[in-house]
Amino acid sequence: MAEPEQGNFAKHGLDMEAYQTYKRKDRVACILMLSNMRNDIMLYFERHRSTQSVWDAVKIQYEGTSTTRIHQLTLKFDGYKKRQNQTMRQHLTIMSNMIN
Repeated sequence: MAEPEQGNFAKHGLDMEAYQTYKRKDRVACILMLSNMRNDIMLYFERHRSTQSVWDAVKIQYEGTSTTRIHQLTLKFDGYKKRQNQTMRQHLTIMSNMIN
């Protein structure tokens, strides 16, 4: 919602009141969304100024989590085996990087 333009004082007052109410509710919704995220994830999305902007960014970031993506990951994990020369840390790092 865009800030209302100057115009008839009475109409502008009502428009401005509705706009302020909208902005207040939008901030509350945005804070609610961000507060339910892990801190490391929240840091990525907190720069967005509106709830819609946060929602769109989350959708873009996690859009690939479809049935097809899950199937691809399952095939990768099933086909991957730890090599004898790898440490457990290297093995887990490789598995973790498959997701990203």
